[in-house]
Amino acid sequence: MPLLPVKALSAPRCVCLAAALALIGCSVGNQLVAGRSEYELYRNTRLAPTLEERLAAGNRYLRNDPEGRYAPEIKSWFDPAEKAYVGAAWNSLPRLRAYASALPDGPSIDRVKARTEELEATIGFAAKREQESQARVEALQASLERAAEQRRAFLDEVSGWIGAFAGIKAWGKPLAELGSDVTGKFGSENPADSCVEELCSVARTPRFAIPVKDKLVPREAAYSVELVLENGGVVQARLRGRELFSRVGEALDMRAVSFADPQSRAEGIGRALGLVTNSLGASFGGEGCERPAIAPVVLERACAGTRVVATAALTTGEDDVLVFAPEAPPEKPAKPGGKSMKTPPGAKKSAPPKP
Repeated sequence: MPLLPVKALSAPRCVCLAAALALIGCSVGNQLVAGRSEYELYRNTRLAPTLEERLAAGNRYLRNDPEGRYAPEIKSWFDPAEKAYVGAAWNSLPRLRAYASALPDGPSIDRVKARTEELEATIGFAAKREQESQARVEALQASLERAAEQRRAFLDEVSGWIGAFAGIKAWGKPLAELGSDVTGKFGSENPADSCVEELCSVARTPRFAIPVKDKLVPREAAYSVELVLENGGVVQARLRGRELFSRVGEALDMRAVSFADPQSRAEGIGRALGLVTNSLGASFGGEGCERPAIAPVVLERACAGTRVVATAALTTGEDDVLVFAPEAPPEKPAKPGGKSMKTPPGAKKSAPPKP
């Protein structure tokens, strides 16, 4: 049977085919000569998806077979690439950790570990400092809020006593007839339990703080609440305490008041009197209620059968006092050609109540 004619190949095609076969042969030959694991490491230095993986492959190759077939080529790439990586990662903790993970025995591992510890210490110190700073801020904020709450509680307490005493109508009546607005504040089912002879008293010691510069300065506003009895009937109610008006002024305005500074003391008293006036209510704000105040009296009101006198201490150790008492009836006019009528028995003249 005759053979089919074979078409002769052109010279260029022969050259290309020969080159291709040569390359394939070289590649296969390299794999056969170098060994599979060595060739895989070589390929990973070129084809691994991340730089860290390529560096890891190069490092393993050079450590396992420094005289290997591809060692010169890998080393010429690896040395500058590894140094460049470490230089770029010098201030990056994540990249330094990535190097240590990928190249645990890399050429720069000691430097990388030392730098990692240094950055961790710096970051840890900064984080700790930030935490401490935040803790101080939170503690200060909590202290400010607590101080503000204490000031409000103190002012509400004083205001409540003033409002309760301003509402007393049963002057001269037994303690039990004053009503719960007063008796309930004595903290006992039987208010008489707080009485000794003809004085019923309750001691109060509220504490608060005011901000002065960059710190909170503690304050103690000790004062007493007193009811004075006469023949079993209530004839006077009062609040009294050392520098009580100063402490009220401080709690209102959050500014320190110094008894030794006349201007500071006067300003503190003025702020305290604002609270007193507001707490007395509308019944003491009408026309004709206000009376002239002559030092040491700083406020005087008389309305609806009750008289209120605020007296400020003039010397250290004395009390600021706020007194409530029945208003004395007006003195009757004198008869023609005679002397003025005497004050009816049992009635008191309109001199300021004694604290």
